[in-house]
Amino acid sequence: MAQLPYTSIKIPGGTVTVVVDDRVVVASSFLGIADIRSRLSPELIFKKAKLADLENVLQRYRAGELTALDEVEVAQPGGPFQQEVWTAMRTIEPGSIDSYGGLAARAGRPRAYRAVGTACSANLVAPFVPCHRVVSANGIGGYGYGLAVKRALLEHEGASLG
Repeated sequence: MAQLPYTSIKIPGGTVTVVVDDRVVVASSFLGIADIRSRLSPELIFKKAKLADLENVLQRYRAGELTALDEVEVAQPGGPFQQEVWTAMRTIEPGSIDSYGGLAARAGRPRAYRAVGTACSANLVAPFVPCHRVVSANGIGGYGYGLAVKRALLEHEGASLG
């Protein structure tokens, strides 16, 4: 079985661990490789590696080049609507936020705001697919890695929560 390389680097919000498969990000987590293993497959083998290009992108993001994450190719399993939501999510500019309903409209199904919430929680490649930029209509909403991480990412990007 092939080993999937990963690296960990500190960015606003904490240390993010990122797994790649053929230079494409397939998983990331602020909770470490054990969290990724539990969400992907316990049978997968991961190997810590120097991933210079990816580490450079993350360092540039940390230094304030907020669009650097857009350069990273990602892939994750999900149904057609989830893929549309994740694609639409990547169009939310750094420093901006959108609501679950707004993101549902961007994905072509304006009434599917609950399904958008489900897609956000199923996102395996945050912050590259920036679910932290999606908030509820009446507040910050939730975040799988905790609200402190979400707030740190939004503050780093200069987003105003009102």
